[in-house]
Amino acid sequence: MSISKSQGFKNFRSWVAQQKINLGYLGNDRVWTYYDWGPRDVEPLICIPGVSGTAEGFFRQTISLCPRGYRVISVQPPPYMDYTSWMDGFDRFLDFLEIPKAHLLGTSLGGYLAQCYMNKHPNKVASLILQNSYCSTSHFQNLVPSSQIFIVFPTFMLQKFILSSFPTIRLEPNVADSVDFMVQQLETLNHQELVSRLRINCTPGPFPAEPTLDQTKITIIDTLDEVAIPDQLREEVYRTYPNAKVAYIKAGGNFPFLAIPDEFNMHIIVHLRNHGVFPSNGLTTSSERPMTTTTTNSAPTEIEPC
Repeated sequence: MSISKSQGFKNFRSWVAQQKINLGYLGNDRVWTYYDWGPRDVEPLICIPGVSGTAEGFFRQTISLCPRGYRVISVQPPPYMDYTSWMDGFDRFLDFLEIPKAHLLGTSLGGYLAQCYMNKHPNKVASLILQNSYCSTSHFQNLVPSSQIFIVFPTFMLQKFILSSFPTIRLEPNVADSVDFMVQQLETLNHQELVSRLRINCTPGPFPAEPTLDQTKITIIDTLDEVAIPDQLREEVYRTYPNAKVAYIKAGGNFPFLAIPDEFNMHIIVHLRNHGVFPSNGLTTSSERPMTTTTTNSAPTEIEPC
């Protein structure tokens, strides 16, 4: 059964309300789409997707961790065309949710953006989890003559460009299912969203060559099978953060948070507990913020498998 038709995804859609907030200015909409579930008395884990991801991509973290007493917020940022705008927008998003400090989980481009934000606002980031991420965009800059060219390409060509990095070899069923799900998610992104992500990913970033981030706050989760991120970029992450904790997953592909959620979530829980985040006794599923959809059912005590 495909992930999109699994009981876990159906539960997620039923239990957790999709929310939207426009943090733009007059005539310049900047609509953040997000899912926010879990008790409000613990520091949240905010999940930031990569180039092909959406807020729904972290549903297996939400339906597993939140009923245990953790708060998970998965975000889908609006189209920002440069790093400064993205970081300012994310800062406004945290202010809107009245979150003074959060734990960040970023995959691929999301991990790079999380590092940039942590470097600019170290007091607002309690800790950082990097999954199949990188510390420099130079590799991607060399793939295109200019990051400005994406705006002229139609949507299907942008999708094809992203899909060209996906593995073409035979995959384990769970890994193949995770790829299929992310392809479906990619097809929901509009032209502006694709352009903004590719432009940022292929533009020199503000992250310094020798960052001063507190490495004790960082956990790196990488898979050992074939992924889209070149080995030299992942090795650069290890050299940049020699004192960070590293968790290896034998096989999970580009999206282990979907392919092997139990193992991935275990590493998240260990990381959060190492940084003082423990489950809350009470689960608060409602929010006083405006929602575009509403939950139709309350989550049962027994959580069904994904």
